[in-house]
Amino acid sequence: MKSVWTICRKELAIYAVTPVAYVLVAVYLFLAGLFFWLGLSLSGEASLRAMTGNLAVAQLFVLPMLTMRSFAEERRQGTLELLLTCPISPGAVVIGKWLAALILCGALLAGTGVFPVLLSTYGAPDWGVVATGYLGLALVAAAFTAAGLFASSLTDDQVAAGLLGIVMLLPLWLVGRADVLLPADWAGRLAPLGLGNHLGSFDRGVLDTADLTYFACLVAGFLFLTFRSLESRRWR
Repeated sequence: MKSVWTICRKELAIYAVTPVAYVLVAVYLFLAGLFFWLGLSLSGEASLRAMTGNLAVAQLFVLPMLTMRSFAEERRQGTLELLLTCPISPGAVVIGKWLAALILCGALLAGTGVFPVLLSTYGAPDWGVVATGYLGLALVAAAFTAAGLFASSLTDDQVAAGLLGIVMLLPLWLVGRADVLLPADWAGRLAPLGLGNHLGSFDRGVLDTADLTYFACLVAGFLFLTFRSLESRRWR
């Protein structure tokens, strides 16, 4: 556990001095404000549904770019091999980097906390729906950062890693829209794989174990693939 937190602190320190991270944070918060304003303007109700739903889509593009340097830069500089020969397991490296990205995502979500406060000032929001909406965003962030780490472990080019992460995640989003492209029977079979179908429950204030399991499997799957990717390099 100590090695996990050592890696996590190191990654957070790198994020703190990385200009790209600040740009992505600014873009994320700007989009959050834009979606909040549009949601209120178009619906006229004290709700964050429009913001949380659209932010989940924004995270698909922002978070792989946030994690793109995690392993790619280490590979480019030749420090990944040195890290893997240290008395730190690849699993601790993966979890430490993922926790650092997740903490940064938590700070991003905390930065949007002003919007529920504004809702409570000028309206009467359903706090249960607000809480589940934020939980959904947190779970999406956990899955997308894990996917971004896996993509970063496959290449030494940061930009390629970011784009690869987006390409890996897009099918998870698009498969939920399969009903407009495929016959009804195929669309019904693919629907449970669609990320948007599981996220919609959180926006309605519903907690379903199937949705929680879906995101847990995504996180575990991508972290395991990242671990295996590092293991393969460790024994080359």
